[in-house]
Amino acid sequence: MKFLKISKFLMILILPIILFLLVVSFSGFDSLYYQKKLSEYGVEQEVPKASSLNEKVIDFIKGKNKELPSEFNSKEQQHLWDVRGVVKILTIILYSLIALFILLLFISAFTLKINNYIINFVGKVLLFGGFLTILLAALVFLLINYDFSTAFESFHTLLFQKGTYTFDPAKEVIVKLYPEQFFMDIGAKISKEVIAVSAVIILLGSYLIFKSKNKKNK
Repeated sequence: MKFLKISKFLMILILPIILFLLVVSFSGFDSLYYQKKLSEYGVEQEVPKASSLNEKVIDFIKGKNKELPSEFNSKEQQHLWDVRGVVKILTIILYSLIALFILLLFISAFTLKINNYIINFVGKVLLFGGFLTILLAALVFLLINYDFSTAFESFHTLLFQKGTYTFDPAKEVIVKLYPEQFFMDIGAKISKEVIAVSAVIILLGSYLIFKSKNKKNK
């Protein structure tokens, strides 16, 4: 049926976005990882109480508080407000896509009716969606490692108004607290974790397809 083809196509496209946003939600604000990197880069030597300052920034971005430390000037604070707004929008997109994915899954299952066909359908969505996610994550990883400056600029241009995300390292705390290497490392970390999660999704999809074929042959 035409609906099932459209549904499968949409679910395969939606799955990579869901996986990326889920990993970013869990790993992008990992306080232990931040503390490790702050120590590794020697940030605490440049920024007094860097760990405490970072915790306050993370809590602000996640919406746990509405105030920013006075160590940041007005431009830095405005950028962090912008980041908070982007995170809020991405969270809404994540929940909306999860809801859409589940809705399409239920409608497709109701349309198929036969349990064996449903298992095969879900298996193919997971298999192809997982492969697509790995391709996208691998592309992000390559961009980060081979042309980070371009990737970083493109990412910020897409999400923020030009000129609002550039800072003077000699004067502004935000650059010292979050050096360029930090964004390279966390970007690579997220890409690797997305690939790992996608590999599990692919294995699960392959198992469901294999299972459905075995049932069909019996």
